[in-house]
Amino acid sequence: MKYTNALFLKVSFYTIILLLCCNIISAQYLYDYKRTADMFYERGDYYSAAQYYAKFLTSKNAKTALGNYQPYMVKIAAKGMKKEANTYENVVYRLAESYRMYFDYSNAEKWYGVSTQFDSASFPLAHYWYGVSLRANTKYSEAQGEFKHFLQGRTLEDEYTNSAKKELANCKFIQEQLSFEKFNVQVDKMNSFINQGGATYAPVWMDNKTFVFTSSRGDSAAIAWSKGTNPYFNNLYQSSITDSGYSLPVKVKVDVNKSLQQGAAVFTADGRRMFLTRWVQVEGKNKGAIYMSEKSGPTWSDPVKLNISVNVEGYSSIQPFVTIDGKHLVFASDRPGGVGKYDLWYSVLDANGIPGPASNMGTSINTVDDEEAPFYHAATNTLVFASNGRVGMGGFDLYSSKGDFAGWAEVKNLGYPINSTKDDIYFSSRGRKYLFTDANFSSDRSSVCCLELFELKRKSLYVTGKLVDCGTNEPMVGARVNVVDTITNKIVYTQDIDATGTYGFEIEEFMPLKVVGEKKYYLPKSLHFYKPGESGADTLMNPDLCLKHEDTAKPYPVGQPVVMKDIYYDFDKATLRPESFPILDTLAKVMRMYPDMVVEMSAHTDSKGTEKYNLKLSDARARSCVEYLIKVGIETMRLQSKGYGKCCPIAPNTTPSGKDNPDGRALNRRTELKVIHY
Repeated sequence: MKYTNALFLKVSFYTIILLLCCNIISAQYLYDYKRTADMFYERGDYYSAAQYYAKFLTSKNAKTALGNYQPYMVKIAAKGMKKEANTYENVVYRLAESYRMYFDYSNAEKWYGVSTQFDSASFPLAHYWYGVSLRANTKYSEAQGEFKHFLQGRTLEDEYTNSAKKELANCKFIQEQLSFEKFNVQVDKMNSFINQGGATYAPVWMDNKTFVFTSSRGDSAAIAWSKGTNPYFNNLYQSSITDSGYSLPVKVKVDVNKSLQQGAAVFTADGRRMFLTRWVQVEGKNKGAIYMSEKSGPTWSDPVKLNISVNVEGYSSIQPFVTIDGKHLVFASDRPGGVGKYDLWYSVLDANGIPGPASNMGTSINTVDDEEAPFYHAATNTLVFASNGRVGMGGFDLYSSKGDFAGWAEVKNLGYPINSTKDDIYFSSRGRKYLFTDANFSSDRSSVCCLELFELKRKSLYVTGKLVDCGTNEPMVGARVNVVDTITNKIVYTQDIDATGTYGFEIEEFMPLKVVGEKKYYLPKSLHFYKPGESGADTLMNPDLCLKHEDTAKPYPVGQPVVMKDIYYDFDKATLRPESFPILDTLAKVMRMYPDMVVEMSAHTDSKGTEKYNLKLSDARARSCVEYLIKVGIETMRLQSKGYGKCCPIAPNTTPSGKDNPDGRALNRRTELKVIHY
């Protein structure tokens, strides 16, 4: 019995020692998961960091390391470690950061959500990044709540304050975009031959049959060569167009520098010269420069780094684009002298492709944030680029601006479905006539980590209709149809009517248009349209447009107010908006046909605001219409203006229950025409 008790005590003693050692080892492994995660985090390897932070948070015992990695400096220590509260909070926040940094917003949302419960003084940006993650995951209302929470009581005007305000505007913009039906563009992900592992981005055409892109897909040769080599290395790939689609991609035959990654290329129109980006990661950040290579048979020469006009020492110049005439090199750079972080710059190229001094593209294009990945479509004189510094759908959006290097028009967001709540960047098109014909771009909208390639197809919409005589219903042979862009007030299409009386044309992208029918001795008539009545329709059948002969009818009744549709003013102002000009131009044309015609232009408001204010505003708006008519040549003595304020509603401003009636108010805010005499 004594022997048994002694044996029991001895076994119990060693069991306790063994359990203590296991706990010590387990704690040390747990500690080293964090050290390993921190090491990867500081290196900028956020994917690996996330795996180890997650392991630290979930492990109770030392387990086999994830993947092919082994825990950093695993040792058996006599002294145990435990997770303290502040350590736990720091790991949770860094885990959220790691997920966000490699664009896994689903997991980032989860852990930022946890972080918002911590002390805000220790984690002041938790609500901001939680909002960003929610927005990226299409939870717009929740995102708005987080951005508002972040801004509450915040007096510091820094980049995050400004960014949170912009994100609120982004959420509103997104909801507006998603409410519109876009009938003339279709976005499709490219096939798995092209999108094959890793990131796939920066599409460009070497020639009419050779599609080139950048990809970090796994390199089997690198895997076989050494397990210590990162097989996910960015390089240029090409694929040929065949009758059955795209061929299996192969690497572009250009020299590879094993210390530099390369991609984001562009080719001159003759396909003989290539400009490309090469970069290396330094302390978690990419440092890049632009190189040039020339084709020699089926291969390319060893790329040569461009001069200091483009590549400034200590800064990055990336993502080159060459105009179709070969005269301009456009690129992104964080070099000194810019407006923001990465700006768009351009340089004039000589006959040998050597760039001259670079010029910044100015504040009409660049913002205080990043502008990248330029593309210029010569057929439509349109610059397309990516920016994260403007109101958009989130992350990088694609924007456009008409013009040339002498000046650029207002920048416009390309909208949904081209843009998404993720990053949309690297636009390219080989459309000879239209920007969105045969176009490609990169987006991570359907990926948790990486950019992928998408095709953008322009769905043709054919508009047709008939022009007839109102009296006889016969075709208006010899009449003319003008199609007018109601934003710019420019004629974009003209057709003379033949014996059939029909007209037909194809709509260009996103154009609210008006068809105007006219013929000598007839009063002009117009018809507005924007999109087909049925989703997916490829033909829009306009109703017949009939013209009245001058001698058989007067265009407007005498003494009776007629609501003038399509007259718009700036909010709370009397300034006419450009889309109002066509209807006033039509009125001016009628008044020239009737030289004795005298009219009163009147304006009305809804019931909001004081009577004095509404009378003043409506009077100013009526005078704006008269001033425009005078400007286009109508005599002052033939024009009268009057503001009626809110006196004469044509619809109720409130519902029977006393609630606000927005539809009624919209009808009451109107401009009217009244003919005094002919």
